[in-house]
Order: sequence, then C-alpha cells, then structure tokens
Amino acid sequence: MEARKKIFLILFSTMFLLGTSATLFRPIFASETLIWEAYVPSTGSNVTTNVTLLQGNQYRIVASDRWWYSMPNESNLAADAQYYTTDWNDSWNWGNYFKNDSHSFLQINGNDMNWGPFSNGDTNHTYTILYTGQGAPITFRIFDWIDENYANNQCKLHVRIYEEVTVGGHIVDFNPLDTMPLWTLGSLAVALSIVVSLVYRSKVGRGRSALS
Repeated sequence: MEARKKIFLILFSTMFLLGTSATLFRPIFASETLIWEAYVPSTGSNVTTNVTLLQGNQYRIVASDRWWYSMPNESNLAADAQYYTTDWNDSWNWGNYFKNDSHSFLQINGNDMNWGPFSNGDTNHTYTILYTGQGAPITFRIFDWIDENYANNQCKLHVRIYEEVTVGGHIVDFNPLDTMPLWTLGSLAVALSIVVSLVYRSKVGRGRSALS
C-alpha cells in the first residue's frame, strides 16, 4: 500500500507541476506590443510618432500597402515602401517590380531604409525591419524619387511599430498563439491530476470505512 501511495504521489506531483507550468507561465509572454500606427501619405508630408523609441530598445517596424506615383493618367503605376512597377495591368499584384539601390520610397528620419525582399499583393506589400531606439520619436516620409512630383501621387502606406519583449536581454521571438496546444495540454494535465487525486481519495476513504 505504501509503495502504491508513493507512486501515486510522484505521478500526481509530476503531472501537476508540468501542467501548471505549461498553463500558467508560457502564455504570459507576448513577443511584441503594438505601440504606434498611422498612415503615411504619398504627398511627401512628414508623419512623426507620438511615442519615444527608448534608447537601445528593439522595435519592429512594419510597412504595408502601396500608392500610385503617376495619377490620373497612368493610374495603375504603383509603388510601395521599397519597390515600384511599370505593369499597367494590375496595381495590386504586380507583373514586374524594380527598385532603386540608392533610395527607398519610405524613409525614416530622412534616411533611406532597406525594407527587404519584394512583397506582392498576396502578402499586402508588407515589409518588416528591426530598429533600435535612439531615445526620441521618429519621422516617416514617402520620398518620390521617380519624378519628385507629389501632385500626381495618391494613396498612402500603413506603418506600425511594435516593441519587442526581451527576457534577459534576448528578444522573445515566439507568438503566444503558437503555445495554445501546449497551454491546452497543460490544462488537461492539471484537470486530470485533480480527478486522479479525487478518485484516489475516494477509494482510500471507502477502504477506511470498510476496515472500521
């Protein structure tokens, strides 16, 4: 009887600890927090964040959508944060794309950025960069280096800034939604350990009643 009791206690403790840790601790982390978003017009106007990007902190900046650079006569000629098209057929899913190695369209603090590989309409012309805060707000602007004529531009880019969550100086790089299967298993383990405990106690109680 004592041996069975020890085995039960070991199994119960293991299940409860594993289940609790998976349920309570893993989902509390978020890989990032949205701290600012706005639209940057293709008129060349500056858009400055109303939040300060803290010195040394890591941020993820996401730019998406596209704008037209030759309206109204050439309405399908579009550009995004980094690339442009000369395809007349579709301003969303481009048949070709090009970039200027010296300039980006979407700038930060007047500086050109490398927004990375081309993203077409099926991924919403979305680009992501990591940015280290300098202890100040930052300013976005669309620079139309094609003809520098902002009067024939139309539409805007959507820009979001996420603050990266760090633990021990390292960026937490997982999405809490990815931990849902683990969270579910942890919940089941906790529930099962409680049920087993109740069943065991019930059997022990009946055994003691029979002996008395």
